[in-house]
Amino acid sequence: MKLTVLGAGIRTPLLLSGLARRAESLGLEEVVLHDCDKGRLETMAAFGGGLCNEWGAGFDVRAEGYAEAALEGTDFVFSAIRVGGEAGRIIDEQVPLRYGIVGQETTGPGGFAMALRTIPVMIDYARTIERVAPHAWLINFTNPAGLITQALTDHTDVKVIGICDTPTAMKRTIARALGVPGDAVVLDYFGLNHLGWVRRVMVDGADRLDELLDHFEELQRAGAEWAPFDPRLVRDLGMLPNEYLYYFYFREEALEHIRASGATRAQQLATLNRPVWEALATGAASGDWTGARAAYELAMSTRHSTYMARESGRGDPDIQSDDELFEGEGYEGLALAVMASIRTQAAAPLIVNVPANGAVAGFADDVLELPCLVDERGASPLAAPAVPSTARALMEPVKAYERLTVEAAVTKSYSAATQALVAHPLVGSYRLATAMLDEYLSRHGLRGFSP
Repeated sequence: MKLTVLGAGIRTPLLLSGLARRAESLGLEEVVLHDCDKGRLETMAAFGGGLCNEWGAGFDVRAEGYAEAALEGTDFVFSAIRVGGEAGRIIDEQVPLRYGIVGQETTGPGGFAMALRTIPVMIDYARTIERVAPHAWLINFTNPAGLITQALTDHTDVKVIGICDTPTAMKRTIARALGVPGDAVVLDYFGLNHLGWVRRVMVDGADRLDELLDHFEELQRAGAEWAPFDPRLVRDLGMLPNEYLYYFYFREEALEHIRASGATRAQQLATLNRPVWEALATGAASGDWTGARAAYELAMSTRHSTYMARESGRGDPDIQSDDELFEGEGYEGLALAVMASIRTQAAAPLIVNVPANGAVAGFADDVLELPCLVDERGASPLAAPAVPSTARALMEPVKAYERLTVEAAVTKSYSAATQALVAHPLVGSYRLATAMLDEYLSRHGLRGFSP
């Protein structure tokens, strides 16, 4: 089996770690890394390849700068690209803050700007996959994951499944709070990517949601993702919210906290990542990866521990290097579960992003984040009850925004781009929409859009 990774970013070693543990069962023989940044590509291939040798992974890791060669004959494609790099993300998050709107990578205007420049690139990759590896499955983690998956579903014939580790993280925290193994918990989860809710928590055939709602404060102590939410809101909803709903339910507080932190998350990560890449480059030149590995492990532990800390007002905690970094099961665990289910034809229930195909009333062909049965045929959504009105009130306008964003990115329509931002609940203003759009187009150098 050949796997191609689009985007040799900072989290690539975590994916390789998971692959090393499952290589034999997957029949994995080769991992090809592709990235537009030649220096980073070669550095990450050297570092990741060295780690895999240390782990006795049993497969080769190599760099390939040409997309067609990287993709030719591949069985799976894992996409985690960042068009515009960290500098682009900084712009994405800074612009809305100037207009009094939350600046976040995937939610609101920040996600819009990222999608606007990413969708055409991902469609180009998909066209290449169709030509040189038509049987391949594309597992998309490129953000905004649900929106990108919608664009690929609508405008290409590539076989695509979008993934996000947030529902999986919710499940782990819930299991910890209930004192049961993670595999014992089954979530009735629904929504869009970064906009979802849990309405049932099944353990041994019994729904334990009411118990979690009644003791929500204990759940907050079990996982930081629940900390920003007022328990009264959660009990009123009668559902457990995805952490990104914080930006909708507490947008004034989120805006205030981001501004007070003195830097966006993108700026924080750029500062954190710079010395890591320097250490990796030094290791590649010397062949001694000891210092590079220590810098990498500390940086990744810091990323994890500070995730949404400033935005929620928790502040940055004291950080310790995580000895279990390469033993965890984050987004790479979900990606590997999808691949394993397809490859081994062993069906598994997983929460992924795919077209609803009628499983959810009112969202017939929309890409949603839902429990699915994943096997060699792909991901089949499981039938779900009607969406509660409180959730539909957010899902419908955000889905309209997503579809308009896809249209804008594909057709370069200034009108569709403006309408997309106006439709988004965090914007809702034509004046602000056009002002932000014009600034994004100018600062990102996006051509072809005209009022």
